[in-house]
Amino acid sequence: MKLSIITLGCKLNQAESDEIKNALKKLGHFFVPISSHADVAIIRACAVTMNASQTTRGLIRQAKKRGAYVIAGGCLENRDLPEIDYVAQTAGDIIKQIYVIARSETTKQSHVNSVNQGIASLSSEARNDKIVADRTRGLIKIQGGCNFNCTYCVIPHYRGKSKSVPAKEVIRKIIEAENRGINEITLTGVNICQYRAGITNLTSLLKNILKNTSIKRIRLGSLDPRLITAELIGVFKNPRLMPHWHLSLQSGSDSILKRMNRGYTTGHYLKIVNKLRKQYPLFSFTTDIIVGFPGETDKEFDETMAYVKVIGFSKVHVFPYSKRPNTPAGAMTQVHDKTKTERVKRLIKLSGVVARKYASKLKGKIRPVLFEQKKNGYWIGYSPEYILAKYRSNANLKNQINEIKIIPA
Repeated sequence: MKLSIITLGCKLNQAESDEIKNALKKLGHFFVPISSHADVAIIRACAVTMNASQTTRGLIRQAKKRGAYVIAGGCLENRDLPEIDYVAQTAGDIIKQIYVIARSETTKQSHVNSVNQGIASLSSEARNDKIVADRTRGLIKIQGGCNFNCTYCVIPHYRGKSKSVPAKEVIRKIIEAENRGINEITLTGVNICQYRAGITNLTSLLKNILKNTSIKRIRLGSLDPRLITAELIGVFKNPRLMPHWHLSLQSGSDSILKRMNRGYTTGHYLKIVNKLRKQYPLFSFTTDIIVGFPGETDKEFDETMAYVKVIGFSKVHVFPYSKRPNTPAGAMTQVHDKTKTERVKRLIKLSGVVARKYASKLKGKIRPVLFEQKKNGYWIGYSPEYILAKYRSNANLKNQINEIKIIPA
């Protein structure tokens, strides 16, 4: 059948969607854009913000108008939309439902065997976490769910409690990535700091990976400051672990962090940053910040602005607070939309200045860059610090790591 798959949200959602796509291709189906009147449209939803939920609803309705059978999954807020034909909890659910739609009496048994084979190729933890690669970099899901309850967050409602992929499975997937020529992998999940498979935590998993694989570059997905240990910081002395963390902040105001139930302070966050930069002065930090959290005052917002400069982020993802149903923050006093919009603009502008200041520290440095694609005559890739670099060359640098001298644009 002609299938289309659309994914909203995080790297974890993308990794799961790509694995679904790979499994269904093995069963003989092929994929087309949603505009090409697919037989079945698979919508992988995100409900982190109101805009994401609205976009999800729009895509579902668009697919139905084009005559597709609509399967919706992921972090799906509106499960009772009349345009949805089937709500899937796991990748295995999607594969089974595709079989139900495609089967015929004459091919039923052979298709059943193929479906079972396709499901078996997925991991036993969530049936959707096998290595997903984009030719130069691979995403590996190591964990799903979250045991915390931040006052603004709906993800635990959709993903449940933390569940971890066995260390042997992770190692197997990395070796598979190596065999496919992948030079860099990212370990991803909802909260990978909660990784716990038996006695193996995130730090011991990294040590296991370093010992039993030869993958050249290893990155981590978003990290939770309240679960960072000295042991985890120490292991990043290994050059195969990239000197960049996406260390979630959400606010640079301690009073806001307390209302968010984040469980750490700006002082604790700064100590983590300082320890890593003591090991490597150019260690790069990116983060997420929510602007206009309920009750946020001008003083609290100014504290966040000042803190962004203190840390010196290489990039800040700025989001206006989005009221989510059935969350404690939704019942708090809301900040006016106009105020949120103005603050978002101010923080984005400041973040650009701070990012350029960080990039200037790499001026004149020789850094190994993993090149991914060529655009407008330049090869584009990332340094270990996750700084985007471009380099003019007529040679084919695809999936190559080359040392280049950094000149900030």
